[in-house]
Amino acid sequence: MSKHTLVCLLLLIGMGMGTVCGQEDSVRISNPSVKIPIWDNGFRIGLTSQAQLVLPATLSADDPYVKSLPGFGGENGIELSYHFGYFGVSLGLTFGTFRVFNFKPHFDDAPGADFDDPDFWFYNQFHHYSMVHNVFLPLKFEFHYPFNDKFAIMADIGTKLAVGYQLRMADGSMWMTTYEDAAMKPLFASLVTDVGFYYRLPYGDLIRGSIGANVGFQHVTDGEYSYQNPSCNVEGEGTFFSRNTNFNVQAAYIHTFHRYKQRRVTETAWKTELPRHEFQFNVGDPVLTANSSNIGFDNFFYSLFGFPFIYSPTYWTHPIGDYPITRIVPTFSFNYHYRAAKWLWVGGLTTVSGLHNTWHDRFTDEVTGHGSEVHVTLMPDLRFSYLNRKHVTLYSGFGLGLNMLFMKDPHLYGENTQSYFGLAYQLTAFGVKAGAKHWFGNLELGYGDKGIISAGFGYEF
Repeated sequence: MSKHTLVCLLLLIGMGMGTVCGQEDSVRISNPSVKIPIWDNGFRIGLTSQAQLVLPATLSADDPYVKSLPGFGGENGIELSYHFGYFGVSLGLTFGTFRVFNFKPHFDDAPGADFDDPDFWFYNQFHHYSMVHNVFLPLKFEFHYPFNDKFAIMADIGTKLAVGYQLRMADGSMWMTTYEDAAMKPLFASLVTDVGFYYRLPYGDLIRGSIGANVGFQHVTDGEYSYQNPSCNVEGEGTFFSRNTNFNVQAAYIHTFHRYKQRRVTETAWKTELPRHEFQFNVGDPVLTANSSNIGFDNFFYSLFGFPFIYSPTYWTHPIGDYPITRIVPTFSFNYHYRAAKWLWVGGLTTVSGLHNTWHDRFTDEVTGHGSEVHVTLMPDLRFSYLNRKHVTLYSGFGLGLNMLFMKDPHLYGENTQSYFGLAYQLTAFGVKAGAKHWFGNLELGYGDKGIISAGFGYEF
């Protein structure tokens, strides 16, 4: 074979390989028998769940009678990612453990410990355990390497943002009381990293398993504690602080949309058969508004979710002259969505909720004043519908945006109106809507400014 013939043959082979590579995606779509490799480029959406070992809070001094131990927690949420080549980026929205206190006494080291005293064992065997949850936004950059079309290893690194909160809490157990004080901050940031593997299921979706760490950059809370054990005649006090640092084990189910990519012909019938625009009005519970309120006192939501009230009108002998009766307004929400794809909706969400205080004289019960707090949110949101029928749709979604708080209560803050701005969010774990002739009713379960449970009606066309 001559030199010129060999060169021409190599060029033809190279051009042929380039053509095959360029047509790879179209072959996958047009021929369903062709296997789609594990790292086919594109968007993915997943559900994540993890268990955490949370590092102990730090005591300011070497307390001889109190140990700060690790605690356990968890985190669950959704993840949206885009993959290209060996790399990927992801943004999640999760809800889970923010900090854990696990204090254990060891009064048996006390000089006056009486081991025969039943009270000694009663005080010495119980931990002081306290947990707080929050909403997180993990943003990660990922590297992955496939060994074949079913198995790959992965590693990622990124940051996790937690929404700001304001917490002033006294939490007591049978032997210890902690006084926790965390100032309002817009965001808490931490470093996250994971290593693990992917396994491709027969129908194209992925299972991911990983181990990782979350390293907190800031104190998420600090405070003081005090304790006593009468049987040992022991008492003490100190200070503590805590960071959101943990080690975790995570499992995730990742939907890759491979079934859509394997179809011979791209479906377009939905554009004419299914509605493209939707307006929606809902009424939901005001749990998040109540728990984050600056003027609300002694309501059901505070006690249900572990947020303490500052004082209560039921304490008649409290030295404060007036007491408030707080009424909480349900959360009203308004949505618009545009169906960009059969399964993907893009839109916006606004919510309005609030509280109203009526102050009464503690002795005469006469009304002495009024206060109000209004929460307004604006946020873009995404919806992912996984059952699309003419009369029924099932979906999940999330939104992230701006929370505006307007507050006026002369008894607490004087005559001036207070204004605050923060982060708004809504995670919809499950939603269903059903109807006919353009009108529908809907029900949603989730967590955020829209509520844990919300229901309403809408119009689509």
